[in-house]
Amino acid sequence: MELRAYPTKHFPTGSSSNNTDFRKKRYRFVVMADSRGRDNGINERILRGLLKQILKLDPLPEYIVYPGDLVSGSRRPEILRSQLEKFKSVFTSYFPIEMFLPTIGNHEVGSVPVNLEREKVFAEVFSEYTPDGQLLNYNRTVYYVDLGPIRLILLNSYHYQESFRITGRQLEWFYDVSKDPGKHKFVFVHGPAYPTGAHIGSSLDRYPEERDRFWKVVDDNYIDIVFPGHEHNYSRRLIDSSFSTRRYQYNRGIYQVVTGGGGAPLRDAYSSKKGVIVPPIPEYHFVVVDVEDNLIMVHAISYEGKTIDQFTLSK
Repeated sequence: MELRAYPTKHFPTGSSSNNTDFRKKRYRFVVMADSRGRDNGINERILRGLLKQILKLDPLPEYIVYPGDLVSGSRRPEILRSQLEKFKSVFTSYFPIEMFLPTIGNHEVGSVPVNLEREKVFAEVFSEYTPDGQLLNYNRTVYYVDLGPIRLILLNSYHYQESFRITGRQLEWFYDVSKDPGKHKFVFVHGPAYPTGAHIGSSLDRYPEERDRFWKVVDDNYIDIVFPGHEHNYSRRLIDSSFSTRRYQYNRGIYQVVTGGGGAPLRDAYSSKKGVIVPPIPEYHFVVVDVEDNLIMVHAISYEGKTIDQFTLSK
């Protein structure tokens, strides 16, 4: 496993439980999504392999954040529940469930949900995490968790009557909880705002006006990185002023990092290229994010343990 992308001077060796200096100064979380497959709704082999790789990290992450499509899903709530319980059983073979921060993807509830039933099943299965704040009546799928100076904000792009959109009450809530200037802020949502190919037209881009309004909040409130899944690959794209419209002007450059390599069938479609720094990489992977003071260090690690992308941001 090639973890030498983590230099010793930045990633001290030894037991993470004894590494108190690191805990005081540096924070770590992992992001991955899209694990659906044929093993009762999941790709068990790939999911286990990725979790084993995460388990090798030193120090371990505080949280594993999962922006959707944990399972294949079903219109029958009892089948969906069984699949989610299967995912949970695999996850807890490696990590305590309290480390898991999930939100909804289209496979959990359907691309256009007909009611809230499956969303409620999701909330019932994953009831352990304790948000520091949440949007009521969204069944614990729109919330944030604070980790020291970091705010992790999870959104739901497939809520009943709001598919492919972050709009209305959810957009207002997002604006309110993301405006704290003293926080590093990361956003997790299943559908990309700017898909590169595999899901053009079936992401937040389906409703461009509302997508642009959402991204205006991202831009105005100094979000550091937006992490979607959905496209079943890894890509990194810089959304800057060149994406501005007549109505919405963007003033900053913000990375959208697609991390959809958790086990679902890989995709390499690539047709929307403006601002793309790393074109779609069809590999199973997860993303490690470390924050220390004003530095944000990001490494994308493949199923085999190789670094497929890395970058650093300084605020």
